[in-house]
Amino acid sequence: MCAVVLIIAFFISLRIFRSAFGLKLRGIKSNQTRMKYTGFNTRPYLLTAFVISGMYAGVAGSLMAVTDPLAGAERMQWTASGEVVLMTILGGTGTLIGPLLGVGIIKYFENIFSALNEATLHQVFSFMPDWLEKAAVAVSSQFVGEGWHLTLGVLFMLVVIFLPGGVVEGIRRAAQAVRNLSTRSGKDDASDMAEEQ
Repeated sequence: MCAVVLIIAFFISLRIFRSAFGLKLRGIKSNQTRMKYTGFNTRPYLLTAFVISGMYAGVAGSLMAVTDPLAGAERMQWTASGEVVLMTILGGTGTLIGPLLGVGIIKYFENIFSALNEATLHQVFSFMPDWLEKAAVAVSSQFVGEGWHLTLGVLFMLVVIFLPGGVVEGIRRAAQAVRNLSTRSGKDDASDMAEEQ
């Protein structure tokens, strides 16, 4: 049920993003002051965007209440709202698919790294000599289990430093590099054929 609601909500977001209203919101996001100087009243659009975001937050909260009826105090911690910001920045701000990628990456790392413990690490590093194995386990145990947030922090720092636009920017850069390689090879093939003629 949650997946169906996610697909429907994503489709609605895509329609909003590609509409004239979405174009105006992107203009306001890029430079609200410039939009005001052109005589455009930005306040109604910002208020509407706020209401739409509240609607999506309400849908998400109701789905959480349906799937997990035990709402503990940990849901109210500041890290819960900070995690949403991390997901958005990690995936790529200003895109619709970026936050979804960010959610997938963070939840994947949470499930993998929080499940590891010292016994598992000893098995992983068992091929090393005993003194080196103990050192490797001592260092890596800080990044897994209870300390998996440290791994998330390192990953977040790497993305912010090397990919300011998030994972979506990395995918765009990779696609551009592949396109550049294919056009170069096409030009090289054309020049080789011209030389043969």
